[in-house]
Amino acid sequence: MKKIFNILTLLSLVIIFHSCTEKQKKEETTFKVKKEAAKTNTQAAATIPQSENKLGRRVFLLCAACHNVVKGEAHKVGPNLNGFLGSKAGMKEDFVYSEELKNKGIIWSEETLREWLSNPASYVPGTKMAFVGVKKKEQQDALIEYLKEVTVQ
Repeated sequence: MKKIFNILTLLSLVIIFHSCTEKQKKEETTFKVKKEAAKTNTQAAATIPQSENKLGRRVFLLCAACHNVVKGEAHKVGPNLNGFLGSKAGMKEDFVYSEELKNKGIIWSEETLREWLSNPASYVPGTKMAFVGVKKKEQQDALIEYLKEVTVQ
């Protein structure tokens, strides 16, 4: 009986130790992931131009995961937006667009940008852009003003 008790006690200690070390490993991994995410966000924020338009800049953070706006910066998942207003959609060099976007014939203006921001997938069915859009008019206004400010060549 004493042997069984000792074995159960030892087994319990092993289980407790194992669960503690697994929890610690999980916490360390979570910390590393959060640290990397914070580092990436800080680096991304550093390339996003400052502006007095705080709301527009904050809304653009949604876009910055896929788009640059500074002239000369490389394309990301989406094209660099520098100088896009007034141009035909789907025409940036060195970027592969969906045929649907190229064939839509969009000339980027405040009006077309607002339609796009409302729901990209319904404005251009078949677009490669996986973004639900910006629904609130106040946020759209601020983002459009921000883009007009920071994407001028």
